[in-house]
Amino acid sequence: MKKFILGLICGIALTATTAVYASESIQAYLFPVKIEINGQSKELPSEYKVLNYNGHAYVPIRFIGESLGLGVRYINSLESGKVISIMNEPTDVDETTKKIWKIQYQLKILQDQAFVKELLGDPTLVSTDQKQELVWRYDISAKSNYKFMDLGQGYNIDFNALEKGDLGAQLFISWSEEGRIMLIDLGYKQKKWIYHYYLSPDNSGINLME
Repeated sequence: MKKFILGLICGIALTATTAVYASESIQAYLFPVKIEINGQSKELPSEYKVLNYNGHAYVPIRFIGESLGLGVRYINSLESGKVISIMNEPTDVDETTKKIWKIQYQLKILQDQAFVKELLGDPTLVSTDQKQELVWRYDISAKSNYKFMDLGQGYNIDFNALEKGDLGAQLFISWSEEGRIMLIDLGYKQKKWIYHYYLSPDNSGINLME
């Protein structure tokens, strides 16, 4: 009997990937196998496949990670390069940090509005951008006297308020006509640094704001 060695393959949307030359391609085979996690059978969603390559079984890392209660995200930016990040949900932290983790590790392109409301609650404001596309804004851990300065662009992260501590984080979500996430744009402050996290169908990344 042929021995299969378990490996992991990214079962997440790897956007903005460069073209693969023929010399870098591989030939893999679909591997119809059942998944068991901690003794419990897990049905693999139709969007995921298990592959057999060179005697190794490659399983979708997002499916496995989330089944174990882990967060999984993919970053592709000039600053950090291509990174797959796997992380436990933080516990002994403030609510702002918990929400930032949920946004970065549980929000994905094409999720629907019901999922977002269940994850984050109702948005602070619902508006439209210059293209008349629906935008939700979340002011996270905002001071009671905080007032958003609308520049008429539909969304524009208030980095000045983050710097002053008037906000813990600010999130904008752009929606398609079908009510699916098309853009995630998050600004937040950790310690003394301001970060900008973004996710779109074409790109993703996290930047340290100077």
